[in-house]
Amino acid sequence: MAPTRSSQKRITKEAIVLRYMRLSRKLSLNKAGRLIGITGSAIAHIEGGRMEVSQARIETMVRAFGYTQDEYLEIFDGRDLPLNLRDECTGIIKQLDDVKLQAVYAVLVNFMPAGAARTTQSPSQVRALRRVV
Repeated sequence: MAPTRSSQKRITKEAIVLRYMRLSRKLSLNKAGRLIGITGSAIAHIEGGRMEVSQARIETMVRAFGYTQDEYLEIFDGRDLPLNLRDECTGIIKQLDDVKLQAVYAVLVNFMPAGAARTTQSPSQVRALRRVV
């Protein structure tokens, strides 16, 4: 049995440009979906390369994100897109072994704003991780 497209990731340049356009307008997946008339999950599948997107859908998304078709083509055909640091960092973190991940965690915890809540670690776990580094 062949895998479904939703289990395969083929991130196309169209998907990258659409994601850039959505993020540049500070639209959440759900808000973008409401503007287009689909779910935020469908937007995530398009941007993540798990769903093919028709030319008509691209045009609808481009308009909903407040761009013209000419702007889309300009970005698509040559303009370098800014690096999405959050995505790049997430990709790097996913490749780290547990020891390196602990070291990165200890560094990141030090960048947390004062009073910001950490959702997964108790203070004793954080202290233990800081001693590792």
